[in-house]
Amino acid sequence: MVRASSAFTSTIDILRVLGGVLLANALLSWWFTGSSTWGYDGKWVDYRYLKHLAIESPVQLTLEELAKYNGDTPGLPIYVSINGTVYDVTKSARIYGPGGAYHVFSGKDSARAFVTGCYDKEDELTHDLRGLDPEEIEDQLGGWVRFFSKNSRYWVAGTVELPEPTGEIPSPCDHQRYPGHA
Repeated sequence: MVRASSAFTSTIDILRVLGGVLLANALLSWWFTGSSTWGYDGKWVDYRYLKHLAIESPVQLTLEELAKYNGDTPGLPIYVSINGTVYDVTKSARIYGPGGAYHVFSGKDSARAFVTGCYDKEDELTHDLRGLDPEEIEDQLGGWVRFFSKNSRYWVAGTVELPEPTGEIPSPCDHQRYPGHA
């Protein structure tokens, strides 16, 4: 029969050994890579992602609320939305933040631009997919959704409520998706 104090002692011993192994792993990693995580810089070592998993519920935003998360306000995350799914891309603030190459997508649902490849026309930075080829929509949006969903730095933060598109269908853009290729 195991006494309660010896069961407690063995649990403490197991925790000490595990702690020692983790510490040794972190020190070796630091020695070889300069990082305590063997160079890994993804969402699993981001306190915001862990907090999101443990405490926060997914965000539910309107397009007006989403616009606040464009990287212009320090302390707020940077969100990009594709077809109603909001991704936290804060880890790549140099790319999606002010002055970044893809800042035009921040704080918006730009599903149309992700399909057409037109990033420089304001009316393409919308969720309105009317007038586009359904196969192209499925192919292009599917690729971008896979990219954001499987990226080790980004995660699904929630959803955005998209109003039904009204008015004129955005005019087609003249942008060539892959310049220099036929």
